[in-house]
Amino acid sequence: MTILNWKLLTAFEAVARHRNFTRAARELNVQQPAVSRRVAELESDLGVRLLERTRPYAALTREGEVLYRAISGSVLQVNSAVEQVRCQPDRNTVTINTTIGFASCYLMKRLPAFRALHPDISIELISRDKNDSYASDTDVVIVFDHPDKLPGIHKTAIFGETMVAVAHPKIAAAIKNRLCAVMDHPLLCLTMGIHADDWRTYFTGTDLEPRTPGPEQKFTSFMVYLQAALNGEGVMLGWETLLQDSFDLGQLAPVTDRRVETQRGYFACLMPRVENKPSAKIFIDWISSLAQATCEHVEFG
Repeated sequence: MTILNWKLLTAFEAVARHRNFTRAARELNVQQPAVSRRVAELESDLGVRLLERTRPYAALTREGEVLYRAISGSVLQVNSAVEQVRCQPDRNTVTINTTIGFASCYLMKRLPAFRALHPDISIELISRDKNDSYASDTDVVIVFDHPDKLPGIHKTAIFGETMVAVAHPKIAAAIKNRLCAVMDHPLLCLTMGIHADDWRTYFTGTDLEPRTPGPEQKFTSFMVYLQAALNGEGVMLGWETLLQDSFDLGQLAPVTDRRVETQRGYFACLMPRVENKPSAKIFIDWISSLAQATCEHVEFG
């Protein structure tokens, strides 16, 4: 059994997630050549190429996609575990429960800013594909749902749902902002309960009816669903604010101008056990303020 160097795996995971060596180096707080060397060493150990080093973005090879899908969630979980067991007697820890998709696409890239503002508060991140059950030792739950179905004693909106159809830029260019042309491409589908009818919701008010997806178009993991869209396997439905970084990097693009707003959204929920814990409320106030420039800030109960 081959034992791989964790430092090499984390470097590859960061490059694969950002599709960019410089951004990965910035996240890992090292120089870009160091990241490049680590990825090259990992490729040498495995005997395969994991990345095509194109400019300005790196592209995953078939082998790279396989490895990235296997480790993307694990890296987040291990990093969270390290934070949990690290001896920090003088720091105030807030435990955050959220999905891997929200953590990977939104929260992880913004946490350094929170730590800079609040160096005395340590964040313990618990992430999984679905977070519909919450451990008794969780301080804050970040959940995607309807406002009337949220856990906790205090709920604050992070950003509401603006549903948008997105795809690899080559597919977006072929569709040319024609809604009917979306139907010419595979419609990728999240099959988790709350998302099962997303395409029907998106096409409401039009004369278009989404096709029943084939097995290869169904996904239960958001990160695998996202990777399929990044690979150019079809059109996915996403959330504009959540995917903004992918738009900025040129990895994905909206295929039409159609936007569908719903009552759902991402919410930060304070759990009963930390009602009087100031640091948990500080985190909630901070994360709900991030999207205020583009989204209305709404509080519930």
